[in-house]
Amino acid sequence: MLIEGQLNAYILTGGSSRRFGSDKAACMINGTTFLDTIFNKLQGGFTHIYSVGKKPYSDKIEFIPDFSDYQAAMVGIITALRHTSSPWNYIISVDTPYITSDVVDALQKEAVYIEDVIIIPSVNGKIFPLSGFYHQNSLNHFEKAFSVENYTLMDVISSLNPVIVDLSHYSLQLTNVNTQEQLNKI
Repeated sequence: MLIEGQLNAYILTGGSSRRFGSDKAACMINGTTFLDTIFNKLQGGFTHIYSVGKKPYSDKIEFIPDFSDYQAAMVGIITALRHTSSPWNYIISVDTPYITSDVVDALQKEAVYIEDVIIIPSVNGKIFPLSGFYHQNSLNHFEKAFSVENYTLMDVISSLNPVIVDLSHYSLQLTNVNTQEQLNKI
């Protein structure tokens, strides 16, 4: 395993939540916001945990403002990778409140080759780029794409030959809650 030493986690909160109808970061689940739920589940596994987005949502978590007003996950990833002092960083979107340390551990175990720069899960063949480990060395690739207005996250990720880990047995933990209906079903 190559991921050792300081590890930071970044929870991306900058989405517009159009389909959800309200800010997901502030949405309550079992009496706690999505953001604080994820923060609580990640504690203990990381040196620092930050939220990244357009505005802060929690007193518990240090907030890092997005470097751009543009609305794209790539903005959050670039902001996190510019901010970090850690080679490896766990990046997760705030709409994944069921995440567990088991998922993080399963991904972390897959860092075995020095040339790996992104480690992300898949569930039943669907890739989840916003719940994975990103090496600081991937930053320039995201910045290049952003500079030419290519905001498609998977274009950059695919070009970096990510390690894709089949975590189909963690489908609930990796569920992205995008609508109120999805939240009510779970």
